[in-house]
Amino acid sequence: MPLFFNVLEAAAHRLSIVPPMFDYFGALGVHTLVAGARLGIFDALRDRPSTGPELAAALGLDPGSADGLLRVLAGLGYLRRRGGRYHLTRPSRRWFTTDSPTSLVAGMEFWERTVTVIWPGVERTVRDGSPGGTPFYTLLESDPDLSRSFQAWTAALARSQAPATARIIPVPRGARQVLDVGGSHGWFSVELLRRHPELRATVLDLPEALKAATAHPRLTLRAGSFLEDDLGSGYDVVLLFNIVHGLGDEETATLLGRLATALNPGGAIVIGDQFDDGILPGRASRTLMGLLDLNYRIAAGGRLRGFREVARLLTAAGFHRPRHVRSLRSVATELAVATAPR
Repeated sequence: MPLFFNVLEAAAHRLSIVPPMFDYFGALGVHTLVAGARLGIFDALRDRPSTGPELAAALGLDPGSADGLLRVLAGLGYLRRRGGRYHLTRPSRRWFTTDSPTSLVAGMEFWERTVTVIWPGVERTVRDGSPGGTPFYTLLESDPDLSRSFQAWTAALARSQAPATARIIPVPRGARQVLDVGGSHGWFSVELLRRHPELRATVLDLPEALKAATAHPRLTLRAGSFLEDDLGSGYDVVLLFNIVHGLGDEETATLLGRLATALNPGGAIVIGDQFDDGILPGRASRTLMGLLDLNYRIAAGGRLRGFREVARLLTAAGFHRPRHVRSLRSVATELAVATAPR
């Protein structure tokens, strides 16, 4: 978890008694977490709590530096020290052991590259509105290692969110065909197929992205660009998850118009994203959304949109009755659902 101010630290910050170093220390915390995962510390503690010297010996680490890393991981809440031994906490067991179905370890390179390579472009983005470097999806397609790491990160999150999300996706009566636009790993489609045996799904994404796709007998993978290639037609449900925030306004409007044509009359479009007008109250939530918005602008030239804006875009593309749907079990993904014209 991130570093939080206690009362004294917050007072020192507000009164400017100490220099503003807390954000810097937060960045150091990211690298500490990445190092812990790559060094195998979480896997080593998965079955047996250990002392610092035991871990250092087992993993071939420098004892003094390892002790420093372990103390920081405990301070960040990823380890717990009891009786001289380090234990995993629930978050580290779920997210940072390699045998967990929601493991993020394979996605750590993406975290590191985002912080050290992509985000330094923030000044360029703020100056002229362009992405901070090579557009993100172009970068992924040209860098297989980064693509694998990014897909591992998104797939791990999707595996945890998809079951709850699939329960609230409206499927029209008699529906047969699903188009998953930019669905890469395919987890949202797979969960929908599990709930609806009559459905078949097609995931349309770039070739590197599809290398991470999960297998299912009723899931078809189709390599291509959803911005440029033919989308096909005759679909009853379109899934558009975590795509809109990576697109500019013109691209979003054009894509929604093409999807309206690809859907059968009365078909459903389901946009899954974060909406910046639906956040929880409080400075932390607003700041998180602000950071996400900047991230999408820097990486891809996109931005966060509120549900009201997405609803207007859907209506302009010809869709009817846009509505906001959420699942308390999948708080990271909100849905905008609308119906294709009959």
